[in-house]
Amino acid sequence: MPAPLKHRSAIPVILLSAALALTSCATMTPQDFATSKTHFELDRFFDGHNRSWGVFENASGAPKRSFTCDSFGTRARDGSLTLDQHFHFSDGKTQKRLWHIRRVDATHWEATANDMIGTARGECVGNALYWEYNIQVDAKNPLTVVHLRQWIYQPEGTDTVMTRLVGTKLGLTLFEVTESIHHVPDSAR
Repeated sequence: MPAPLKHRSAIPVILLSAALALTSCATMTPQDFATSKTHFELDRFFDGHNRSWGVFENASGAPKRSFTCDSFGTRARDGSLTLDQHFHFSDGKTQKRLWHIRRVDATHWEATANDMIGTARGECVGNALYWEYNIQVDAKNPLTVVHLRQWIYQPEGTDTVMTRLVGTKLGLTLFEVTESIHHVPDSAR
């Protein structure tokens, strides 16, 4: 049955709105940052001592706990980076993550870590890096593997980076993490 005459004029507006909504949901890619004046170099940024502050939010966006992290990076002669991270959470828990990061080519990176399942693969263009990987939240329970999607951004003209990480399982968002990371000056070490 055709739509009543007074509602037919609304159909093109609804279709146009739906099309605009769908195109606005397009996924951002690292190439979207190609024109940045800042060039983020993962291995150089994390070489040395860095400190961060971050917050975990649940799937509804409510903050659940915060953390600080001291990271100590060491670059090898072959250009690879070992990153030793020490997390201190607001609930009193601690965690250590040891990364081994290597450049694959001009824009691609790979990494492994002590709680990672498989290899992280990422791409860095301009001032942004995007990578995905799986971690096992509880080493004693193989069912606690979580898929992580992480963006790392270096704002123009700064020596600070921001990260945004989303943890999912079976396609459902479990948590999100926002983190700010900065260099610790030699005099403060």
